[in-house]
Amino acid sequence: MTDDTGATPAPSASATPHYGVYFKIWGVLLAITLLMVFTRNPAILLPGMAAKATLIALWFMHLKDERKDFIFYIAASIVLLSLILFALMVPDGKAM
Repeated sequence: MTDDTGATPAPSASATPHYGVYFKIWGVLLAITLLMVFTRNPAILLPGMAAKATLIALWFMHLKDERKDFIFYIAASIVLLSLILFALMVPDGKAM
């Protein structure tokens, strides 16, 4: 992309990545992981996994910059797939 003079404009300050945010998110992910490992409480495991998946999807997969309807379709697909996989595992668990 060039301007009227034919020169390529310098990137704006907002286009540069802020690595501090990634380190903070990494710290949160590490804290959640340590909490999940050392407590082994089922009431903490499921929300911890959901929180980690959400953080990874939003920042590391850059979904926070997408349209809201696209994020809804992705989230709905994940929930539907999770329900299908759970429904397929239940008969195996009953057979044990």
